[in-house]
Amino acid sequence: MRNLKQKRRIRGVLALLVGSFLISLVPLGLQASSDFTTDVNVTYRVDEQSNTNVEQVYTVTNNIGSKYLGSLQLSTATDDVRNLKAEYADGTAIPTTLEKKEASNQGYNYQYQEITIRFNRANVGRGLQWQFKLSYDTAKLAEAKGPAHTVLIPAVSASSQDDNYNVVLSVPQSFGRPHTTGATPTSGGIDGNRALYKFSKADLTKQAISVVFGDETVYKLNFNYPLKNDSNLPRTFTVALPPDTASQKIYINSLDPKPISTRLDADGNVLADYAVPAKSEIIVKTDVVGVVKYLEYDLSASGEKSDIPEALTKKYTQNTNYWQVTNPEIVARAKQATQGKSKVADIVKATDVFVRDTLTYNNEKIKYNIRQGALKALQNPTNAVCLEYSDLMIALLRAQGIPARMPIGYGYSGDLKTSPAVSDSLHSWVEAYVPNVGWMNLDPTWGEKFDNFGKSDLDHFAFAIWGDADNRPAAVMVGDADQGYQYEKTTLEYLKTAPEPTNNGSVVAEKWVIFPFVSLLRYTIVAPSNVAGDNYRLKVDNGKGQQVVELGSLAPGQKVSSWLTNFGTTFANKMNIEFGQTGSVSIILANIKVEPNYLPMIVILALLTGIILIVLIRLRIKRKRLNPMDGVRGSSAVASPDHPRDTAEILKEISARTAQRAKDNDQQQ
Repeated sequence: MRNLKQKRRIRGVLALLVGSFLISLVPLGLQASSDFTTDVNVTYRVDEQSNTNVEQVYTVTNNIGSKYLGSLQLSTATDDVRNLKAEYADGTAIPTTLEKKEASNQGYNYQYQEITIRFNRANVGRGLQWQFKLSYDTAKLAEAKGPAHTVLIPAVSASSQDDNYNVVLSVPQSFGRPHTTGATPTSGGIDGNRALYKFSKADLTKQAISVVFGDETVYKLNFNYPLKNDSNLPRTFTVALPPDTASQKIYINSLDPKPISTRLDADGNVLADYAVPAKSEIIVKTDVVGVVKYLEYDLSASGEKSDIPEALTKKYTQNTNYWQVTNPEIVARAKQATQGKSKVADIVKATDVFVRDTLTYNNEKIKYNIRQGALKALQNPTNAVCLEYSDLMIALLRAQGIPARMPIGYGYSGDLKTSPAVSDSLHSWVEAYVPNVGWMNLDPTWGEKFDNFGKSDLDHFAFAIWGDADNRPAAVMVGDADQGYQYEKTTLEYLKTAPEPTNNGSVVAEKWVIFPFVSLLRYTIVAPSNVAGDNYRLKVDNGKGQQVVELGSLAPGQKVSSWLTNFGTTFANKMNIEFGQTGSVSIILANIKVEPNYLPMIVILALLTGIILIVLIRLRIKRKRLNPMDGVRGSSAVASPDHPRDTAEILKEISARTAQRAKDNDQQQ
């Protein structure tokens, strides 16, 4: 995934809001004239199937007596206008025409429709006030994403001459509570089974609003990783699977084929290893579900830099190839952006504003995207895409001692996506650590178009986090080498509900008595198969006491094997072993009882006995070789302290005995 060479269509809210901030629902014929003033009341009525009925009621006031309004042009924010109708207050129809148009912004083409209204009444007279109503249906202002719904409210042109412009959003109460990327609406109360929300002209001037109903959405992704081994030797490939973060929880329902092992890296990414034979290819098919939660961070609780844990500062403020933290220019700009700020949240906010004000998005760069890094982005500010926004912000934050890292993954691009491939929406953003708040998501690229600071929306799904390194893990690796896969085969859909954690962890163990008062316990645990987790532990009860092994964080299906030693009188006791998780609620995932196995002790004692016998025999043989008189018992030839004998006498006796034995042998023959 290094350099993210594939196209990124997720350039701020341009890719999110279907061009709605570019085209305003304002009558073009009235904008340049003070001959008429208008009050506009707009109602967006969204149904359960995410279809929207748009109703606009115009009250026109003539400011002079010699002119009347003959025609009017309106631009819509969508290209699928249906059931268009215009009529006077008394219900008389007004002729309209509809024409598809195409425009561009920041080098990106988009389509919309232009409505022309030709009034067939000459409403003449100073101070004359009259009304007409325009209505149509569209399927592109609202969208269901799993259990969540997003509604887009187009902006109002800053040049509009409308005296009043009011918007009412009407949605089913079942949608739940609203969250917005811009101004917060005022409640309009309840109308039957529908909830009403109100926006004013000031809320919508220059900025469209995305209203999200629901606290979470559920993504389902099939990654289809290709592992191609062209070499003549077997190779181990590593696949990077999405991590858990503060705003997302990952469920790995299946990996086909199953990996030989799984583990977590320093940033919490799930890494799965596959052994691929020489000259062969494996396609790893996945069923991965991610639950993304909407978060609003309590930035008022922010601490200062001295409150940041030292371990995080050490790990996430390092200088890297793309994050040139110690470069004098980076250091100077970081200080320039945040002068006088002490709270970390304020420093992060000022840095975010600085990056947005400094860089300009270049849509053409995605065609030949080469990652520049923070310093080059600062030196070439008009040639930036999401990587440059993210790299620069991370480097500026790290230069000030604030931990920062880069999530990379999917950025929801709505109807501006040019294809269903996830690779068209690959995106990068920033996580900054704020003491007393934790890791918070920031997207300086999208921040150019709407107010997203202090909020984590439902439209960012991290495939990986780069922090310990500035370009790893890649989607597919051999060792640390990126294999260049760009998620081209990945597909995405939404689910209504999230899966449940499997809680199917397991533990197996054997207790081997090695020697009296000494035993060894060999255990192997397997973490639950579909979720990563923290605070795993193993508890061993030997009847008189407990041993606790803290296992920490484990990847889905991760295996851990190790040994425990037991000394003392409990060496022969049965053991009760629990594998579980601690936290607000403790969970026991597996529980077994282990009987002592004495076979190792028997074997060891037998071996020791055999060794001792062999040593004794060898010593006996050696002694005989060194002293030929061993075994001669009850003979006067044996010397004693009371009967010392000289060597000549001993040799004489030996000679006599030898001669006697020879004589005896001859007689036997």
